[in-house]
Amino acid sequence: MSIRQYYQQTAYISLNGSIISAGLLTMMLAASLLFSWNLPLFLVAVPFLILVFLHYNRFILYKNKSEESEEAFHRYDDKQLFEQNHLLIAFAPAPAVRLLFFTPDGMMAGELRETTIRRYRWFIPYFADKRIMKEIGIYDCKGNLQGKLKQERYSYKLLNAQDDVMGMFFPKKNAKMAIGSAVFGRGKLKIEKSPGLTSDFKFIQEDGNTTARLQKGWMPLEWSRFFKEANIPVLTFDYEMGQAERLAVFAALASLYMYYDH
Repeated sequence: MSIRQYYQQTAYISLNGSIISAGLLTMMLAASLLFSWNLPLFLVAVPFLILVFLHYNRFILYKNKSEESEEAFHRYDDKQLFEQNHLLIAFAPAPAVRLLFFTPDGMMAGELRETTIRRYRWFIPYFADKRIMKEIGIYDCKGNLQGKLKQERYSYKLLNAQDDVMGMFFPKKNAKMAIGSAVFGRGKLKIEKSPGLTSDFKFIQEDGNTTARLQKGWMPLEWSRFFKEANIPVLTFDYEMGQAERLAVFAALASLYMYYDH
């Protein structure tokens, strides 16, 4: 999938949301007339009209982005997710979390999502759903499992595709600067917010070197041929990072963006 196709899919999901909201409002108004219900029509109609407007506005926005984005194609088909040093992150609807990773040429490199999803969880509020321990898979662009994150009460267990434990990630939800840390065979990694910036994060090794970075509002001009969102998150890895360290970064992303698009 290309980023242009992602924009198209998002646009038509939003259009369907607008149509469904309008349909529900029409059904409620028709039922109130048919059964002579004394409903406060203004209070009933306004929330649905707002939903119709918001979904339709999102449809127009992403439709324009899909038309403005250049057509992308795989220059080579053997892209390995754990070998990419620049990934741009898009979001897809999910009960808990689903991140799509794109390379700078506009093509999908992989995704992060739960390995199993029960349909009923779409209807559970996040404060109840967060009590469910999740198993999150990291997949390449062909859907092959590359690693797993097994959520525990206060941590994530980092596993490779063969279920070997590579390390642990410990999120810190209420910390001001440090938002988490990871331990693995080669050492430790901590994740901090960049000073003065609320949406930028640094992944720092024990020796103080920044080995990966998550930034918004930073994107080389040539990438904008495909990506039409100036604030799309950009994840940058040091080329020497190993699999365990990258799994720790993905665990931090899962923790940061949990319920982002519930």
